[in-house]
Amino acid sequence: MKLISLVEAVSAIHLSFYVTTNFPERGGLMFRGHPGSLKTAITETVQTYPNAKMYSDMTVKQGSRIRSSLVCHTITTIAFADLQKLYERNMSSAANMEGYLRGLAGEGWRQMNWEDPRMNCPPAFACIIGCLTEDFYQQKFSSWHDNGFLRRFLWCSYRLHDPNAIIEAIIENRRIDFTVDGFSCRQPITVGAIPFDVSREESEKLYHMLRDQPFKEIPLSTLKKMLAALKWKYGSKKAWQLIDDFSSCLLKDGAELILPKRMLPQASENGTRRKATKAKK
Repeated sequence: MKLISLVEAVSAIHLSFYVTTNFPERGGLMFRGHPGSLKTAITETVQTYPNAKMYSDMTVKQGSRIRSSLVCHTITTIAFADLQKLYERNMSSAANMEGYLRGLAGEGWRQMNWEDPRMNCPPAFACIIGCLTEDFYQQKFSSWHDNGFLRRFLWCSYRLHDPNAIIEAIIENRRIDFTVDGFSCRQPITVGAIPFDVSREESEKLYHMLRDQPFKEIPLSTLKKMLAALKWKYGSKKAWQLIDDFSSCLLKDGAELILPKRMLPQASENGTRRKATKAKK
């Protein structure tokens, strides 16, 4: 699997908000991988968009403070660099936060338990993107399966094709370019600007890609909207190339992530001196 396919998947699930559809559930994307597999770096690319926010931690009380931003769509995507951090607190507080995320990604979240239930509150929705380790996923799988948390998200598992690639990049003082291969951060202005251009035949193909996912309903709706968003950005041919490549991380064996050979050199004093010396020669 190519790096650009993961970056475009993050972009597509954010843009799914603009797709014309009868299914309001926003769903989300969860990256499973061992530490040091670029999960956070890939997720950070969503910050290219002004209505996507990335947080290190959050409580339900903090989440209630952004309710108006969620309802008014000034925030449409929430990303977490480390999902496990949300659980490193009192068990009841962690469970409450989990329910908050379930609501945002699924049926919509309306109000806090201390607010007057007679008050009319429009539901808040958000796409949720998170990063977690394989160990944490295995630890929480049973409870997430039983309480419906699993069914809200696409679960993407991958590992680096070359585990030493990051070390090599550090040694060479180079950074991976996450915007290679023609990545576009194009975004519509109005809701419903992206047509839901997915046929029944295409839907059946997408459904087959989800054969190893724990649940299929919301993930299928999400994947269809992602395909529509990629078609809007690049056309049908490239959209299917990206989705096909991305789908390998949805399977039970996961995918191997191949990092691009092209990297952006990190400017350094030593590197500048070497270039100057060669120029003089």
